[in-house]
Amino acid sequence: MTAWHVAVTPREARDLTRLAAHLTANPTEDPESFCRDAKRAARQLPNRIAEALQDYRRWGSVSGMLVFSGLPVGPLPPTPVDNTSHLGERTLLARIQALFNEFLGHMLAYEAEGAGRLFQDMVPARTGATSQTSLSSSVELELHTEQAFSQLRPDYLSLACLRGDPGAQTYLMTAADLAARLDHAELALLREPRWTTGVDESFRMGGQRFVHGDVRGPMPIMSGSDDDPFIVLDQDLMHGIDPVAQQLLTRVIALYPILRHSHVLDAGEIMVLDNARVVHGRSPFRPRFDGTDRFVVRSFVTHDLARTRHARRGDSRMVAAQYS
Repeated sequence: MTAWHVAVTPREARDLTRLAAHLTANPTEDPESFCRDAKRAARQLPNRIAEALQDYRRWGSVSGMLVFSGLPVGPLPPTPVDNTSHLGERTLLARIQALFNEFLGHMLAYEAEGAGRLFQDMVPARTGATSQTSLSSSVELELHTEQAFSQLRPDYLSLACLRGDPGAQTYLMTAADLAARLDHAELALLREPRWTTGVDESFRMGGQRFVHGDVRGPMPIMSGSDDDPFIVLDQDLMHGIDPVAQQLLTRVIALYPILRHSHVLDAGEIMVLDNARVVHGRSPFRPRFDGTDRFVVRSFVTHDLARTRHARRGDSRMVAAQYS
């Protein structure tokens, strides 16, 4: 397993700023050109940063995350009141995020998430304060795999912090840590298809109908090798198909506060989460709604762009909503 934190040096920050300047295409109007430019520029990432990303792609990390700190943010607007302004994609930090993303794989967007844009603003909103979405603040965002319900879920979740909040902790629990606390019988059961999951609330907005229906599964929670397990889990939406499976799910959820790692994102940090090896959540926090609140830019990465080809239109990087 690789180290989970890389403190970027001033020289590396200058190099990243120079590389980000090559990303001149609009990521919303011409996402393919934007990603192509990012892929080309990512070949010139500083060696230490490239090696950290490469090792993380191969092995993951003990904590389940890879965090880069000391990155330049660039000119920054006030934090918007919701996620409809799409301000984050215009920042220098988002373009550096794209360099990291395209080094890891291929950026991917979802029509039902963030209006189908490559970058989504994650900010507290009054109307979504108690929801299980990225707009929440007054409730804990429960542990989950990003898009646990979807066969086209991203392989990586990338979070670029433009403004932080000391009260907002990102929680993570690795599949390996969970496996170490369970006995052989429990692990064997977790590898059986004994759980179903609904579709995330944010994907249902507008009464969307899905090709694969509203309930997915049954599916296993754990998979992969014994020494490097994978996990798919959603505390809010997942249910066991029988009392034994539901009881084991309850036990896993109870272990989460014991096993989880936490990190408070600060301005100038990018956190990459391996969506196959880790589940995540977030603590409640208290926004002020005065333009200085937490402002995070989220983006998604896939190893294999071809596996989503049937769900995308033309050369688009956007998975159509009905395939979510």
